[in-house]
Amino acid sequence: MSEITELLRNSAEGDRPDLSGVFERLYADLKRIAAARVAGLGPGETLSATGLVHEAYLKLVGAEQLSLANRKHFFACAARAMRQVVIDRSRIAQADKRGDDLQRVTLEGADAAFDAAALLDIDRALDEIEQIAPPLRELVELRYFTGLSMPEIAELRGVSLRTAMRDWERARALLRLRLVPDGR
Repeated sequence: MSEITELLRNSAEGDRPDLSGVFERLYADLKRIAAARVAGLGPGETLSATGLVHEAYLKLVGAEQLSLANRKHFFACAARAMRQVVIDRSRIAQADKRGDDLQRVTLEGADAAFDAAALLDIDRALDEIEQIAPPLRELVELRYFTGLSMPEIAELRGVSLRTAMRDWERARALLRLRLVPDGR
């Protein structure tokens, strides 16, 4: 059993999990992931990689019900927490900027910076995809919101690289259908 899985198992014994040891061991990885996400945010954004990791930590520690089984599950939950932090900040930024000047959003430049409205569109699309295929939503979060490479995702999910790539293509197709009215 890996060290992270053992720490997660030990932390689950209390009412609330003690994730400090897990975050301590994975802090460098989480900060690298957060730095990639923060770099993609628009100009004027004040969220730092350190801030994003700390906000994700607070979200996970403060969760009412949190049961983490292993390293993969931890990264999936951390990805979701980071996504929620970024989306919440985007919602606040867009609260007074609602309008009908819609912008076409594509996934071709998945590492490119999106504005707050585009992030909200992606969040809505991911919520719809979760109703259809939760593993694909998780895959998009791991790929886009944590910036993991496909080999890293395949390892975390316990599947072959080929399977991970095939799932990524399906996830991108579903997102494209939900983000672009004509599906192109």
